[in-house]
Amino acid sequence: MVALLTAVESGFAQDSLRNGPVRAPANRQFNPTETELKRSRADVIQKMKETRAGAEKLLALHEAERQRSAEEYERRRDLYRQGLIARKDVLDAEQVLADAMSRVEEDQRWLAETDAAMTEATMRDELLRLPGLALGGYSETSALVRFNGGALWSLAGAAKIEQYFARAFGHALPISALGQTATHDRLHLDHHDAMDVALQPDSTEGQALLNYLRQAGIPFIAFRSAVPGAATGAHIHIGKPSPRK
Repeated sequence: MVALLTAVESGFAQDSLRNGPVRAPANRQFNPTETELKRSRADVIQKMKETRAGAEKLLALHEAERQRSAEEYERRRDLYRQGLIARKDVLDAEQVLADAMSRVEEDQRWLAETDAAMTEATMRDELLRLPGLALGGYSETSALVRFNGGALWSLAGAAKIEQYFARAFGHALPISALGQTATHDRLHLDHHDAMDVALQPDSTEGQALLNYLRQAGIPFIAFRSAVPGAATGAHIHIGKPSPRK
């Protein structure tokens, strides 16, 4: 995954070298226009889609590695029970399995973060065209569910949401992005005080989370739509909208 991200950054650097540096007039700061930001965002999204295809292949390799590690761990555990190998051999296999599982989880998290960020960037213009919501206002479209809760929200409140979800469903809240990430930087999205949850808003868990957020007065935007070329961009953005950085 590090190699993939490095390749993307290298691609951005090569583009800059080919096109030459953008020079601002010496007497004023350069401020990109909205058209330039859209073009830049579109270029970044296209590169991210291409990188995503490689990330999916890497995930498949890591999944296969995890499966082999799990089988080896079970084999060694059986041998240990029979008194044929030392306990250390089992512990070594257990560590290899844990490392393999971590790689799979990191791949999945990166894919979910990327899909969510691409969705927000792609749907940004549609979101900005919608009328503003009054405090406590709620609206639904085929693509979005919005709630302008009046609670004072910051990432410090994330722990309470995680605790609620763990109690309700017996597993961790699938957070794909907590605060600002390098992906949001590249897409010019201000995500510093928001979190993304990789849940389909219309699923049982998604609906329960949306109901909890509304009762707590916590603002959110739930994205139902997927981005073409991505497995799914559906997710729940907790916090105020982050249309531009």
